[in-house]
Formats: sequence, C-alpha cells, structure tokens
Amino acid sequence: MNNLQTSSASQNTPRVFIVCDQDATAPIWGYIIRDKGLVAILESSVQRAMERSFEEIPDLIVIDVNASHAQRIELCRQFRSLSASPILLFLPSNNESEILESYQNGVDECVIKPISPAIFLAKIIAWSRRSWSEPMKPRHTGRLHLDPSHRSAVGSNKLEFKLTNLEFRLLHLLMSRPGYAFPAEDIIETVWGTEGDVILLKNVIYRLRKKLEEVTNEKNFIKTWPGGYSFLEE
Repeated sequence: MNNLQTSSASQNTPRVFIVCDQDATAPIWGYIIRDKGLVAILESSVQRAMERSFEEIPDLIVIDVNASHAQRIELCRQFRSLSASPILLFLPSNNESEILESYQNGVDECVIKPISPAIFLAKIIAWSRRSWSEPMKPRHTGRLHLDPSHRSAVGSNKLEFKLTNLEFRLLHLLMSRPGYAFPAEDIIETVWGTEGDVILLKNVIYRLRKKLEEVTNEKNFIKTWPGGYSFLEE
C-alpha cells in the first residue's frame, strides 16, 4: 500500500475519543479499541480532554470519569456543543433521574458499570457504524473550498484551517445551496439529528463566522435571515 492509500485508509478509520480518568481502566479501553483496528484517542485529564476536543475530530466519544453527576453532565454538554458524534456516557449506577438527564443533554447511550470488555467492544463497534462520518462531497465556491477528508477549509488566500465536527457539517450544508436561506429547524435536524436547539445553532454560527473571517480576512460568508441562515458565494 502506497503512502496515499495509507493516508486515505487512516482517514476512513473510525476515531474513538476516550475520556477516562482511571489508571487501571483507561489503558484497557485503549488497547481493546486499537486491537480492533480503530483509532483510540485516550485522555485521562478532563481539562485536557476539553482542550483536545477543539483539535480532534472523533467519530465516537466515550466518557468514563469518576466525578459528580453534575460534572459529567457539564462535560457532555461541552462535547455536544462542539460535535454531533455519538456520546457514550458511563454511569456508576442505574439511577433513572440521572439517566434521563443525561439523554436530555445530548448523550446517545448511558452505559451502567461494570461492563465487560466484550460488551464494551460490541458497543464501540455498533456505534462507530452509526457515526455521521459517511462520505461527503467536497464543496467549492469562489471564496472557499471544503475538504471532507481533512474536515478543513481553504480560503482564497490559500490558508487551510480545521473545523470542528459541527462547524464542518453546518458549513457543508449551507454551501450545498449558496444563497438559499435554510430554516433554522432544517439546519438543526440535518446537523444535529434529534439533538440540538436554536441557541446551540447560534453559538456554532458565531464561532464559524469568527473563524472564517479571522483566517480568510474576508467577511459576510454567512447571512442571517428571519428564522434561518444562508451562505453567500461572493
């Protein structure tokens, strides 16, 4: 396999971001995932995990931390604000109120511990198949080029910059029909699926506009309409 084929295969391999602060457990989860041929991004520090969440583009997020339920929920909220990828949250007990709150805050599956390595791996494989990372076509206009293989964009100044999962999905959708005002409800349904709300959408739009303008030194990429948004080609 040549270098180009190797790079392409690596890009298509599901990436699992594991946040686990337990010294005995974290290496096991990482080993199981890598042994199956998947990419494991392992982080034991919650603070460092949040910092890396802006850098990495995972297809699946696993959160297994010894913290209060409020801290776990906050961590899930922050990941959901950046990514549409499935989130698996490990919980220490079968507490119905905590499970309901977790789902209400963007978690895709609650996993009650203890869990065997075999079941853990089965869940990882099942969710990696459902990940949003299906092939996407490149988008190109006079001012911007989107590269799905790198989740990045290149402006007319030839500078390449990375986008978060949600930023890329949103921009990819808007650029599919330049000038068309997508209703906010349609954007949320396409980008988040059943999760997401208008406030999250506004936050992503704000971050995306700021990033586009700072890197490209151009303005007015995204226009706000009553109840929706559009991408301006020129």
